[in-house]
Amino acid sequence: MAVKKSVTKLDPKSSDSLGDDAYEWLIAAITSFRIPTNSQISENKLAAELGVSRTPVREALKRLETEGIVKRGEAGRFTVAMLTAKEVDEAIDLLMLCDMYMFQRAAKNIDNAGAQILKESAESMSICAAKGDRDGWMIHDKIFHETVMRAADNEIVAEVSRVTRRRIQRFWARSVSGARDLVTCSDEHTEIARGILGKDMSAIRNSVDGHLSHLRGNMQEIVASMAPFFGNQG
Repeated sequence: MAVKKSVTKLDPKSSDSLGDDAYEWLIAAITSFRIPTNSQISENKLAAELGVSRTPVREALKRLETEGIVKRGEAGRFTVAMLTAKEVDEAIDLLMLCDMYMFQRAAKNIDNAGAQILKESAESMSICAAKGDRDGWMIHDKIFHETVMRAADNEIVAEVSRVTRRRIQRFWARSVSGARDLVTCSDEHTEIARGILGKDMSAIRNSVDGHLSHLRGNMQEIVASMAPFFGNQG
């Protein structure tokens, strides 16, 4: 398992809490590429580094497997997953359904405080994009979407959206394509925010469709560019 930074041991807690902490640690390590794509994850080594038993580590890996972040090979070893072209299309199709629902529902429900946060997060994304600050951009992108999800007030749909977006963004945000398109993507979020704040359902549909179609194209480009390194991805 290739890990580029030292691991901080988890604080002693209940088994469930340790499983949640191991899960969050792995999400952060994988999405930041401290554990690179296609790397094998040793349960024993990670458990020792985190200062926990194998049980919470295995629970976290099984949870990540259901989300498509890791895959299990024939020998039962977990590996950080690469997306296939088919999985990109399926993920974007699912996001299209979730986001259309949530953004329109948010437009009906959002209060003044939420509207201000949404506006400020979109503005901050544009500032970060202009500076080429990908990490800052990702922070404000998360605030933007979490604000929408709170206003939409449907946690089941929100969690599906979180998991699906995470599978895609861990590649997009760190790619050349992602860096190139931060400004365009920020402009698209500004348009979406404008539609929500104006309660303009037609504008929301058009903006979400354009944004996710753009993301689909970028992700297919990324998958194609990585294929020589990871073999035929389908």
